[in-house]
Amino acid sequence: MLKHLKDILPRLTSHGVGEKRVLLSAGETETAVTQIAVTTLHAGETANGHSHATMEEYFFFLHGEAALTIDGERTACHEGDFVQIRKGTFHTLEAVSEVEVMTIGIATEM
Repeated sequence: MLKHLKDILPRLTSHGVGEKRVLLSAGETETAVTQIAVTTLHAGETANGHSHATMEEYFFFLHGEAALTIDGERTACHEGDFVQIRKGTFHTLEAVSEVEVMTIGIATEM
């Protein structure tokens, strides 16, 4: 399978802000991957706090600056930063500038 990011139509994220382009979804793989996507948030947009009971989430920041709050600890994230969010961990992502981030979800229970 070969996909090019620019050929994938953007859609609203499940958080109701920004947009994502899904590179791989759970139905396209027999692995524990739930989704691989490139998400764009505009400056000031926030993916409100949440956690995932049965999934780990990974963020790889491609462009821009964001504030990621994990269990109450706020961290600035920039291009090249990689963050692991363990299952059950409460987190919030806020775009300080327009930010582009690759998100990877992996199920911990199948």
